[in-house]
Amino acid sequence: VGPGHGVQLDSGRLVVPAYTYYVHGCLRGAVRLPCFTRQHSLVFYSDDGGRRWHKGALLGGERTGECQVAEIRGAQQPLLYCSARAPRGCRAVALSTDRGLRFQRPVRCQALGEPPRGCQGSVVSFAAPARAAEAPTWLLYSHPTDRHRRRDLGLYVNPSPLDGAGWRRPWVLQAGPAGYSDLAVCPGGVFGCLFECGASSACEEIAFCLFTLDLSGDRTLKAS
Repeated sequence: VGPGHGVQLDSGRLVVPAYTYYVHGCLRGAVRLPCFTRQHSLVFYSDDGGRRWHKGALLGGERTGECQVAEIRGAQQPLLYCSARAPRGCRAVALSTDRGLRFQRPVRCQALGEPPRGCQGSVVSFAAPARAAEAPTWLLYSHPTDRHRRRDLGLYVNPSPLDGAGWRRPWVLQAGPAGYSDLAVCPGGVFGCLFECGASSACEEIAFCLFTLDLSGDRTLKAS
């Protein structure tokens, strides 16, 4: 389970992201034998305040690992957005129309790069600014911006969550080595980020930062 946070949906459902190693098999005559394992993302959910938990279906397709989810509100029906660590240089994104029971087949998001061995990233949804022309719910994502190694932790905003190309250019929250992170939406338009960083290695210390977003620009994100 994790790393990162779970979410409570507007329906009250509790959702916790996770991933597992699934044993894929192949047929040897009439017998199905295990052949290899592959990571697949999934969620656990509870509709009774955490007393009983259930497992959602695995994300299909290519390998997906550490993931986080966010609820996209304002569409005809709420959607659950999943951003997962994946191979081949970019994130995998999948949507669920039934609050996490099943996700559509993941697609690659070229706008959100991964270093060669990948890295965990965090995503949260938040209400769009007043008078915004885009969707009523926006996404905020944190992840190292360097596509070659874990460094320069960046913040990305997408005012059109269903558009994979809608991510604005990132603002670097932490220059230098940086790794895993976890975002939180705080009152008053403030956001929080807990993240790994260091002088020579991405895992020397854990830091926490509060910030606000300047969303007035067209394609460039600013934070303070």
